[in-house]
Amino acid sequence: MVDFNKWLPLARTVAFGAVCLFSVITFCLSAHIISLTNSYRRGAYYHFTAVSLASAILSLISLPALYVISNKRRGAVTSFVAAEIAWLWFLWIMWISSAGSTAALYWIAYCTGGVCSEAQAIEAFGFLNWLILMFYTLTLFVLAIMAHLRGHTHVWRSEVLHFDWSAPAATKTFEAGVATQFTGTTVQSAQTYQTQQYPAGTVNTVGSPVAQQYPPQQPQYPQQPQVFVGAPTGGVPQAPQV
Repeated sequence: MVDFNKWLPLARTVAFGAVCLFSVITFCLSAHIISLTNSYRRGAYYHFTAVSLASAILSLISLPALYVISNKRRGAVTSFVAAEIAWLWFLWIMWISSAGSTAALYWIAYCTGGVCSEAQAIEAFGFLNWLILMFYTLTLFVLAIMAHLRGHTHVWRSEVLHFDWSAPAATKTFEAGVATQFTGTTVQSAQTYQTQQYPAGTVNTVGSPVAQQYPPQQPQYPQQPQVFVGAPTGGVPQAPQV
């Protein structure tokens, strides 16, 4: 199994370094062509040189900053996986636009030397930067989705260099712990039910060790003699005997 914790930072360093190197070359070539067109007419330039120059400047400013900040500072927003994916996605779109606008010039394929060679070099380095950034960004995006599906939903707010890309699934571990705990509780309850026996006609109250009878007995009160209203004090007279 590939150890992404080891290979991903290495691939990130190689990708950023190669893109910065190719960006320096593209920057110099685009600036030279713009200076040549300005010498013939002030303010004149080719569209592909402007896009290539902008892509090179953005790459030379942002990629070293992303690399240094992620190594020197913890918890920076620019080092989050989501932020890096979004920015690199934008950069490789810029580079494919640069290479595509250069390849759209029909006269590049039919001339050699001078501006034609420089334009062909800009096209080649534009495609290379696009491929490097696109493959790295897609790889990082796929790894982030896989980590999210394994239960690590905080991957998007984590740093690329400090996140554990080989971490096991968090959801399965949690479910296993709950199932084990629930099973143990069930067995213990069953054993307790089997071992404890209660006498018939009694109810054991929760939290009280004293067994109470059911139904509860009613209190006994002394019976009072019945006295009728209007009756003589000596009681009811009996009929005389004949």
